[in-house]
Amino acid sequence: MQEVSKVYREKGSALSVEALRDITFRVAPGEFLAVTGGSGSGKTTLMNIVGCLDRPTSGTVRIDGEDPLQLNDRRLSRLRNEKIGFVFQGFNLLSGRTALENVMLPLAYRGIERKVRQQMAVEALEQVGLGDRLDHRPGQLSGGQQQRVAIARVIACKTPIILADEPTGNLDPQAAANIMGILQNLNRQGVTILLITHDPTVAAQAKSRAVMREGRLYRQPN
Repeated sequence: MQEVSKVYREKGSALSVEALRDITFRVAPGEFLAVTGGSGSGKTTLMNIVGCLDRPTSGTVRIDGEDPLQLNDRRLSRLRNEKIGFVFQGFNLLSGRTALENVMLPLAYRGIERKVRQQMAVEALEQVGLGDRLDHRPGQLSGGQQQRVAIARVIACKTPIILADEPTGNLDPQAAANIMGILQNLNRQGVTILLITHDPTVAAQAKSRAVMREGRLYRQPN
């Protein structure tokens, strides 16, 4: 990000909220950066812009060398699908699909044949310890297991970047520890991770840290 700001304006009103203020920062390949900050500090807005889910009001953004603001919808969707894996607090799983089907779904958008994407999904679920839960639907899984399905979905896609927004927020301490262990292992394999969290104990497990205050980002010494 280079001098990125984001202003939300209320429709039909002169009122505006500056969610991000002149942010310049870089997440290096292979880095594991945790961003903390209070409610309303701008963490989620930052994540949405990095993940190409929102556009900045001003400034420039580059994801692995590409400028998402210059891409049409088709190329932007391809960038997200191939370069960025999302892990959310709410898991974002389809309730009517099995764990295996949830992990296979984004692979279908790449045009990978069913047999191949099924094998890729099985391997990813085995990697997060859910090889015996392939046919379980989200409602049959604990919160920690659902989050592991969400991470398996990212693993199967082999994206070089993972954006994790409060991935442990709804989990008990043991499940949270399991999720952080998986993310740390992926980082050791070279995956770049940007983690948003309100929990300082979770942030402390990342390689580097930053804090958001009133829309500004401050890097902290390692």
